[in-house]
Amino acid sequence: MKCTIQSQGKQATLVVKQLILFQNCKIIHAQGRSSQDYYLFFHKNRYVNTLKATKIKADSFLNKAIEHGLIVLAPHHAIYSLVHQQTFPCIPLNKMINQIENQHMSLEQIIILSYFDQSIEKDKVIKLFVESFRNYRRNGKMQKAYQVLIKLKDYAPENQLVNDILNTLTFQNYQPENQEDLAFNPLQIDKLEKIYLKANRHLDISILSTVKLLNGFTDKQWQLLLQTLSDYPLDIQTKTLFNILKQKPDLIDQKEFAESLLKLANANKYFNIVMKPEYSHPIDTTHFIKQLEHASQDLQMILFNQKQQILIDRIASFSKSDKEKTIRLIIETAIKVVSIDRIIDWLESWEEPFSFHKQLLTIKELMENPDEQEELADFYQYFNHKYGAIECLKWEIELHPTKESAHKKLVKLLKETNQNDEASAYQEQWIQQTKYSS
Repeated sequence: MKCTIQSQGKQATLVVKQLILFQNCKIIHAQGRSSQDYYLFFHKNRYVNTLKATKIKADSFLNKAIEHGLIVLAPHHAIYSLVHQQTFPCIPLNKMINQIENQHMSLEQIIILSYFDQSIEKDKVIKLFVESFRNYRRNGKMQKAYQVLIKLKDYAPENQLVNDILNTLTFQNYQPENQEDLAFNPLQIDKLEKIYLKANRHLDISILSTVKLLNGFTDKQWQLLLQTLSDYPLDIQTKTLFNILKQKPDLIDQKEFAESLLKLANANKYFNIVMKPEYSHPIDTTHFIKQLEHASQDLQMILFNQKQQILIDRIASFSKSDKEKTIRLIIETAIKVVSIDRIIDWLESWEEPFSFHKQLLTIKELMENPDEQEELADFYQYFNHKYGAIECLKWEIELHPTKESAHKKLVKLLKETNQNDEASAYQEQWIQQTKYSS
């Protein structure tokens, strides 16, 4: 996944590495061409600014977020939601600070400013918290004053002033209104889940459910994740689930997860999963055959050359007609690549005979008879091997230039394979042939 930033009129494309959720802040960690680290800060899903950092301060908000936040790796649908079709302006921090300082700062503005204490002096941020507390207390807004104290204690727990004030009788009976900030250090993930669900915060739920799922599969977390995924494009759903699987491979042992993943997978990814010896779930016959129809020649030949026994096991429960459909698809590819003897030998490993076995034996016989190339071409077409049929018909015409049926079949096949110039040449050859022979 990528995102775009803009600074001084110039744009740069970054590769997104991860998304961090910490308190009301989301941070996208991305890298530029030279692996320079950038951190895009969002407050309640609203973009604020981007910070470029080479070394992260140990006591910074950014470092706290990395240590105590909920982290999902890219690609992920929550990241897509934040960065899709967006260009993020990079405002110089000094300019951002001046803009804020020129107005009366609310608690929320101070909190946002604290996100950037990687580059702003922490004492400056603490001073702003203290001033806000005093303003609220001076105006008799004691609950608000208390909220500022709680936030300051969370931000700078070592600050003696805030600890002394909180220990006075004045604030003994007050309770924090915002439980969310206090649920990260130490992490209280079940408490956060209740908060997010109550507020219907889909983006936060998507991050939380992913983290919980990676810690251990539960049907509840799986359903929560699915609910947050359903509105996204199919390719984003696919990338998210395969990324989760990459981080926790044993999730494939969960039938619900496997079924959802396979419905989204392309042929390569589908067979990479179901053809692993340890895959234990029932195979959907229709979907298996459909994926095989869309599989590349290379993939089908891997099944032919390397996965025969697993293939036998996977389709053991298929009906006779579905087994035949499956194996015929592979044979139609193999006949273009390997010898007919190799294919016949391969089929001997199957317990039941296939209806097309006789045709393969006939092809073997005809290959040894140069006078039956038109008939051999017909059998190649039976297995959808058009290029093999074309070569046979060319040979037939070399031997029998006046044979009309061979000419007609060849011209038709050349057109079907988009070899129109050659088709016209053979058509003209036939016209001239009949003209001078009449």
